[in-house]
Amino acid sequence: MSNPMDSPDAENKDSTGKELPHNTATQSTTRKEPQSRSSMWPLPSISVTRHPSGKFSPQTDERCFSYCSQTTRGRTEGREPTCRSVCFRRVFAHEVRTAIAHDDALKEKAAQKEYGYPLPPEGQPNVGNLSTPKSDDIRYWEEGWYLWTSRSRWATQERLDLMMWDLDHQDHWQRHKDEVQKQWDDYWAEHQRQSGEQFHSTPTDGDNIQLEGTPYPVDGQLFPKQEARHPWQESTLVKLPPPLTPLLEPIHDLLSPSFKVLTTLQRSFESGAHAELAVRMWEKARTPDPFVLASTVCRKMWEKWKEGPPDSDTTSDL
Repeated sequence: MSNPMDSPDAENKDSTGKELPHNTATQSTTRKEPQSRSSMWPLPSISVTRHPSGKFSPQTDERCFSYCSQTTRGRTEGREPTCRSVCFRRVFAHEVRTAIAHDDALKEKAAQKEYGYPLPPEGQPNVGNLSTPKSDDIRYWEEGWYLWTSRSRWATQERLDLMMWDLDHQDHWQRHKDEVQKQWDDYWAEHQRQSGEQFHSTPTDGDNIQLEGTPYPVDGQLFPKQEARHPWQESTLVKLPPPLTPLLEPIHDLLSPSFKVLTTLQRSFESGAHAELAVRMWEKARTPDPFVLASTVCRKMWEKWKEGPPDSDTTSDL
């Protein structure tokens, strides 16, 4: 015999077997649902969220502030606007860890990668020199804060674009720019040789060369614009806090005599010379010699006092 409570229609029947209205069954089912925790606990809840760390962290690692100004005459003559930019960059530990070369193009850079990623040209020593610094003088990114400043709007635009890339992509971009610059130098040297002009002269106004740092077709090839100064020569990149050695050197030179005196005084204390001098002074003070000296000085002063001032004739003769 089947149990009537097991049939689907049993849900809509009461204990006597009578059929219940559909809405009544729905209400009884609804009343059986457990209440939510928010309705049972009206107090505000506290949720703890842990953000991911490493390269997926939402923490801000760079902020840039830039402003530009232009004059009426500069606008009429088509001059570059005057721009100033300041960026604060924080480099985390996971960004400067040793990179592993996965392709042949990076295997030759493996020895360099052991030290990390090199700083851009504006962060290397001898910024005004176009030559590449020696391997011993190359500076690399380190964990900490960096300050970047520039007066070039081209460098500012590039900096804003580099905010989308990590240090590895920025290093690739810098090596690409170096290769393009080398191609341009070779092209310009050949152009000067063929035209018979001086090697270090500047391009003429008729040369079809435009945006600096951006590939532009020149005689069917890609070369950047030739400028008297590169954008990175108007930019600086320093680690915060800056080294205090240059600031402390003048102070050290000024106080070096005092340091020598203090060193000599310390050595005399350590050798016991001052203790010996104090003992001798105490022994001498207990003898009648100091009192005899003091009485003699007082007697001489009293005699001079009684004699009065010297005569005017004697003074004139002197």
